[in-house]
Amino acid sequence: MKKVLFIFSLLFPFITQAQTQYKASNGVTYHVGDTVKLGRGSKSDGSFLYLEDHGLIPNPRSVRNLPKEFANVGAVIKNIRTMRINGVDKYIFSVNPGGPMRYTVFIDDAIAACEVKPCTPETGAAPVNSVADEIKKLKALLDSKAITQAEYDSQKKKLLGQ
Repeated sequence: MKKVLFIFSLLFPFITQAQTQYKASNGVTYHVGDTVKLGRGSKSDGSFLYLEDHGLIPNPRSVRNLPKEFANVGAVIKNIRTMRINGVDKYIFSVNPGGPMRYTVFIDDAIAACEVKPCTPETGAAPVNSVADEIKKLKALLDSKAITQAEYDSQKKKLLGQ
């Protein structure tokens, strides 16, 4: 058993790569020492799916998820690393939400599930367009004669709050 642990300790630096910062899918650049704002757990019981404690020796049967009582608190980033899982690079933060335990966060998955804020909009949610974008669309409809000049003017005034 000691030989296995020794070999694993030699290979571990090649399996994961430590970093000091990461620009996540929500556009925020996180650094070691920053505080991540937690949202709400996405599991049916309110606990967090993407914040896990594997214990001192990783064992898939002993994974504990962060409980729902930690919703809307901050967790300090202790380290940032990447790990290749099924051919995909996953960015993992080690965080401390308070107390003696550290949890691993699959950051982009947690953002997508709104377990970390700010989170990305749900897939399929209508994108938020600016007023200028909406006016451009109206102008294209006017140019293609899909709407009249009066309809264009009316909708443009609504968009501009006039």
